[in-house]
Amino acid sequence: LELLSKEWNFILCQTERNLDLFEPFLAFRRGLLKILGSEEHLIEHLFQSASALRKGLRFSLAAASLYELKELCCHRDQQTVPSTYFLSKLEEAKLLRAQGQHDMAIGLGKYILKNHTDERNKSDVYRLVGKWLAETRSSNSRTIIEDYLNHSVALDKKYMSRQCRTHFHLAHYTYNLFKSYEERLSSNEWQAALRLRKYKTKELDTLLKRLKNSSKAEKSDYGAKIQELQKQLALDREEAQKIQDDRDEFLSLALEGYQRSLVVGGKYDLQVVFRLVSLWFNLFSRKQVVDSMIKTTKEVQSYKFIPLVYQIASRLGSSKDAQGSTNFQNALASLLKKMAIDHPYHTICQLLALANGDRVKDKQRSRSSFVVDMDKKLAAENLLKELSSFHGALIRQMKQMVEIYIRLAELETRKEDTNKKISLPREFRSICQLELAKVPVVTATIPVDPNCRYEEGTFPHFS
Repeated sequence: LELLSKEWNFILCQTERNLDLFEPFLAFRRGLLKILGSEEHLIEHLFQSASALRKGLRFSLAAASLYELKELCCHRDQQTVPSTYFLSKLEEAKLLRAQGQHDMAIGLGKYILKNHTDERNKSDVYRLVGKWLAETRSSNSRTIIEDYLNHSVALDKKYMSRQCRTHFHLAHYTYNLFKSYEERLSSNEWQAALRLRKYKTKELDTLLKRLKNSSKAEKSDYGAKIQELQKQLALDREEAQKIQDDRDEFLSLALEGYQRSLVVGGKYDLQVVFRLVSLWFNLFSRKQVVDSMIKTTKEVQSYKFIPLVYQIASRLGSSKDAQGSTNFQNALASLLKKMAIDHPYHTICQLLALANGDRVKDKQRSRSSFVVDMDKKLAAENLLKELSSFHGALIRQMKQMVEIYIRLAELETRKEDTNKKISLPREFRSICQLELAKVPVVTATIPVDPNCRYEEGTFPHFS
């Protein structure tokens, strides 16, 4: 049976995506396990079958597998198979949802939560019920977060392998809530409400001025109007403050959830890094975002940000951020420094490009039209100076290589020299005398090493 299980796992990997091919194998194995009388393996097989058939939209066959599975569980002592029984219930809930019976799926999920005691599997149920409630908008966001998604995260703290998924789902949900609040606060309706509130405030000020110079009879009328306006304005301010507080809270939860999913696992790395960097760049003036950025930089492995090294480096010393907090630039520099220390071959070239941003050849056509961002240049130069204590020799050699490429690009060429050999100046012909053993060939692809080990000789280099 162990050998059969190994063979089955191989077949499962090969044929699962092709259900027409996979279905006969399911039926054959089910019959074989029945003949062999192995209930344990049969229960596991029926559970796998139900899941695969549901994903393949074969709902009637999935329901049949679940029915047979429940029959087997009922004939056995439920104390010996409590986990399997409730997992079959969860699979049934998933099947109901796949068939569009959302309310029944949610109801069954809640039933499982009340009656299932295994915390390891219970966290999955909390996550799924919360997700389904969010999709169907069957409950308010507070209930979904506090009663379901937070419970899922809390239960999964004991199981590191599953934390990544629960943190990601919580972050994804709260991010969508944050986005909806942002859209509401920037909508035309909200702007109209702000204008109305401003008008009411002016009206209140006018009435208060009139009240001072009014007669006794007029004072009672003014007093009633003033009281009504004050009440309306207080309610409006309270509502606006609550919306802004909720928005900030959802943003904090999203940032924390994304950060935790990066720390504990790698399943959603690319999605999360793109989302986080987008939030950092769009909301750089908010203190909570910068604080989250600093925390993430310290706790998350730097290799996860390498796919966005060009975008991250491009914001270094950016004049766009002049109105925002300087802490953003400090946080950005810290992240780039960590990336450059850990992965110099993937980061230093971008910094050198920024540091040479003012290099335009003298005879360049429309030379005056080139706009140089000196803030970027200076920030890159300062960062390279800091990095010299970590990768001094490498940076020195890379600078030599970059200088050669820049001067090569500055060579004067003529149209009539096309397809002709160009004689290079003497300094270019003596390139072999330069020490560039640490510098990889520019066109070489160097795989990112999560362990930050880049030994000399493991990549093609100038020699």
